[in-house]
Amino acid sequence: MCTPNSPRPACRCRNAVDDLYGRLKAMRTVDLAPRLERGIPRWPTHPHFFIDPTITYEHDGYYCQSVVMPEHVGCHVDAPSHVAQNRKDDTVDTLPVDALVAPAVVYDFSDRAFQPGEVLTTDDIEAYEKRHGCAVRPGDIALVNFGWLKAHWRRDNLAQWYATNSPGMNEEVTILFKERGVTAVGADTIACESALVDGRIIDMPGHRKHWLPNGILILESVANLELVSRECLFVATALPIERGSGSPLRPIAYCPQSD
Repeated sequence: MCTPNSPRPACRCRNAVDDLYGRLKAMRTVDLAPRLERGIPRWPTHPHFFIDPTITYEHDGYYCQSVVMPEHVGCHVDAPSHVAQNRKDDTVDTLPVDALVAPAVVYDFSDRAFQPGEVLTTDDIEAYEKRHGCAVRPGDIALVNFGWLKAHWRRDNLAQWYATNSPGMNEEVTILFKERGVTAVGADTIACESALVDGRIIDMPGHRKHWLPNGILILESVANLELVSRECLFVATALPIERGSGSPLRPIAYCPQSD
């Protein structure tokens, strides 16, 4: 056991911590969450996000805001209980704290001019993997960048266009990732694999069939994926909300400096 008086060379647990810390600090970090502020896009049937400067220096001598929000706001995780009725008890407060600490592969399709309702296919995914020499493995997180959040995230009176229109992934892609044994799948759209056109859902094969019902977590509105290396360490954790169907996240991508 290490104590404050243990000789540093003999304190193997501290050496292991220092080694890990040094390795992480040597990597490039990317913040994967958009800023939480008034007017940001929200799923059309979800409550609004509110911030109120409840306690102020002038009135109270210190500063504290009140925040009211849905579980699914900004960058967030969907727990299996969100739509999978066979997994009602698999809420965010039951997830292991390290459930979202894993290697990740970024599938970057931001060079394509996606339209609402357009979907990725397995041919797209497999061609990308062949071209770049990287593919998700069991336990990994798959992150898909459509370039949608960077192009359309806003907080003015047009913010809801992002929330009602998006590209997605077809059912074969959701099966492919399931069969690869991934821990989670994320995207920079508001509903991950679900293609949307003017608020109409084209399909939700990951939510309803292949991911959440099988314990594969879904990450939505993941930001700054264009800055992330194709392979990275993804680090995030959900808030332990009682019976929570989801939780806001502020993930970090640890990327090799050479990439």
